[in-house]
Formats: sequence, structure tokens, C-alpha cells
Amino acid sequence: IAICVPLSSHAVGLGAFKVHSALGQPFAAEIEVSALQPDEFAEVVARIASPEQYQTANTMYLPVLRQLGVTAERRTDGRSFLSITSVAPINEPTLALLVDFNWRGGRLLQKYTVLLDPLK
Repeated sequence: IAICVPLSSHAVGLGAFKVHSALGQPFAAEIEVSALQPDEFAEVVARIASPEQYQTANTMYLPVLRQLGVTAERRTDGRSFLSITSVAPINEPTLALLVDFNWRGGRLLQKYTVLLDPLK
């Protein structure tokens, strides 16, 4: 599911989702943000969607999602990312993440299905 309400002429988007953790570890992932203007970055607000937004999207909200935090990061090369992390280990092998991304020019609700591999 992707809902975008752009108010500006360029199309900000959430791109590739990369998981950097395994099942039973604290969650660590990142999502690339495309076409975000440098002056818009300071106003970015991103979070895991609310239980009500999950219900509207007909997607199951798991209590473990409350453990996830989202922060916007800008790399030295100018690329923007959302970092999604938890302090506690995540033991759910599959997560449906609805990311609620807001910037000055609009809002985007993007769904990602995450499969966590067991530790090897």
C-alpha cells in the first residue's frame, strides 16, 4: 500500500528497504528517501503508523511494533535515509511495517513486508 499526497512539483519517495539485523537481534534497517530537497530535510517527521492506520490498511498491528523507532538521517554525500531501530531483540520472523512519512510538501504511507532470517 502506498498513499502519497504530494503538494510540491517533485516526487519524494521511499525506496529500497535494507535490513541489517537478524531474528533475535535488536532491529536495524534503513529506507532510502528519494528526491527530498535539502531545505525539506529539517522538517521531516517519520514514524511507524498508528494501530488505527494499520486497521485502515487492513494490516495486522503487532505489539512488537511499539518497540521500533524511526529517525531521519542525512549522509555526508547528501543522500537521505530513514533508520528504523529497536533496543530490544525482535523475535517475530515476519513484520508488516507501515511507515508514515511526512515532509513540508506532503505525506506518504508506505508498506514494507520484512522477513527476518534466523541467526546462523
